[in-house]
Amino acid sequence: MRMNIVGRHVEVTPALKRFAMEKLGKLDKLIDGPLEAHVVLAVEKHRHLAEIQVKSKVGIFSGSKETADLYASIGDVVDKITAQAHRQKEKLQERKRRTGKKAAEAVAAIVEAPAEKPARRKAKAAKVVRIPRYRLKPLSADDAASELEATGSEVLVFRDADTYRVNVVFRRADGAIGLVDPEF
Repeated sequence: MRMNIVGRHVEVTPALKRFAMEKLGKLDKLIDGPLEAHVVLAVEKHRHLAEIQVKSKVGIFSGSKETADLYASIGDVVDKITAQAHRQKEKLQERKRRTGKKAAEAVAAIVEAPAEKPARRKAKAAKVVRIPRYRLKPLSADDAASELEATGSEVLVFRDADTYRVNVVFRRADGAIGLVDPEF
């Protein structure tokens, strides 16, 4: 972090610099990327003012506070800037979050109810959600159903041991296990 500390009507002591560096050092963990901080410390009679502006790649955070103690002013301003950085980070994370059905729910909805509401299906575009890749094991239909029960998952994609075609077993809404064989 690059820091520029300026004092107005006050001498910036090494203790003040160290205190400001410690407090602003916590922002390095919160905000990604290089930081540049500009700190202005001022004393007017019994008022002690601290103004801090922090620039990063995600935004500019600033605040000022006036108290009877310069250390308290610095601490309060850093708390304000930390709150601003938390809000900005939450906004960015909220934008990145995905919404929609889980893969198992999407497959079950397609398999179980292909002709229930055709007009509604045309109105909404289907959203594709990718799931992690895994190897297709050669299994029999009974072994695949047993593995589905053992893992507790909703859907299992496997390769048929006899024909080497890709098949799917899934847990139906009524509790039974369904089998999709593409060329039955």
